[in-house]
Amino acid sequence: MPQIPSRLRALLPLLMLAAPAVGAQAVLGPAEDATVAPAGTMRMRIANAWEHWDAYIASADTSASAYVQARYTPVSFELGLMKRLSATFIVPGVGTLATAEWSSFHGPISIVDSASRVANNGLGDIEAGAKFAWLAGPSESERIALSPGLHLRSAVSAFYRFPTGKGADPTDPFAVPTGSQRGALTLASQTDFMFGRIFWFSAVGRYGIPQAVTRPVQVRPPGLPLSTAYPVIDATETGGDFYSLEATPRVTLGRYFSIGGQYSYVHRDASTFSGSQTVIIGVDTVLVDAATLGPSTAGTAQYWSASFTYSTIAAYLQGKTSMPIEISFTHTGTISATGALPPNMVTNAVTFRVWARLWGQSWKHGLAASN
Repeated sequence: MPQIPSRLRALLPLLMLAAPAVGAQAVLGPAEDATVAPAGTMRMRIANAWEHWDAYIASADTSASAYVQARYTPVSFELGLMKRLSATFIVPGVGTLATAEWSSFHGPISIVDSASRVANNGLGDIEAGAKFAWLAGPSESERIALSPGLHLRSAVSAFYRFPTGKGADPTDPFAVPTGSQRGALTLASQTDFMFGRIFWFSAVGRYGIPQAVTRPVQVRPPGLPLSTAYPVIDATETGGDFYSLEATPRVTLGRYFSIGGQYSYVHRDASTFSGSQTVIIGVDTVLVDAATLGPSTAGTAQYWSASFTYSTIAAYLQGKTSMPIEISFTHTGTISATGALPPNMVTNAVTFRVWARLWGQSWKHGLAASN
């Protein structure tokens, strides 16, 4: 009898659970986007994402390289206010760590002069907003047993980001802040295309408009070597607009499981800075102008991701379990990145979400049992 490969054997329990179950679109996953919490229902979501990337800068006689890590732990609460309207409040915790080595060139030899290890931990930028489903599509119970053919749901949303996070040391080129230091308005459109009970596809577009902010910056005059000794000046930054596009296909594996992928494109326009100061560097009098920082803040990147989700939403609505939860794991890699966006960022995220009915009849245990 032929031997079953060990990797396939590990998947057999999952396949045995998924195979006999009916298809169910109620498995949402980490990026459902177009869904709105049912009226009277609270969806609480806790995610933990770990990112890491390499960074490098150099001048004629100095170089520095760093390994940067960041942890994002957002806690979000989405409350269904009406059948097509929900409000969301997001409180993120952020932790960052940058380990760097500074080297100098002595002819053909590079010598490590110093090393640094800088951490930032604290509250990130709080967000609040609302989502309106202008095309509601199938209800929560109807999504469990969709009829053949194409079904649509679409929503628009608006969120405001409050600058509650703290900035990083402006003299450290690798330090990552816990927040952006400026407010921003983000507008989004989300549409789901559902093909029967097995396959569905999300298309999402977001556009962000940051506010201007005055903050301390360090400017290295052109032609001078890298150094942390340059003066810090106050400058006004008008952040460049940013937008992103996402395409997320998913396949439902029975009542409890789904797998998905995602392609995303992100673009950030350059910020503009105003603020200058005449300072003495060594024996020279130099005009330090923050406007030179603008071009380095633009960037464009493409990312791919894969996700796996376990959900009891369909089973809960059918009265087969008492706890409506979802647990997802997502891995994201970088296809390409230019400018200010890291060229090799990798992200792993675990997301936990639970539903709770506060009032009304649109979401309750066994709701879909008779449908």
